Amino acid sequence: MLNMMLFIGVGKMVSPTIFARRSLSYLMSDKPQEAINFAMQAQVVSIVWHIACYLQAVALSPLGMDSEAEATLKEGSMLESKRSKAAGQK
Repeated sequence: MLNMMLFIGVGKMVSPTIFARRSLSYLMSDKPQEAINFAMQAQVVSIVWHIACYLQAVALSPLGMDSEAEATLKEGSMLESKRSKAAGQK
């Protein structure tokens, strides 16, 4: 019951996976600009979610933004490593 009350109190929640799925769909449709937009929205919703960084990196590469793609890939790898370490400590 408490969880339901917390959900009602918070209101409508947005999942980063919705944006990630849209990003992946646009990547598969050869539309990297649209893909990067949704990947960035996923990161806004969940700032420490490494998947959003990986999607951004994949979308940046065909746009000719290789150095940005590499930096974003490194950021995603760092976030994933932190998450894995935190999960191992539990």
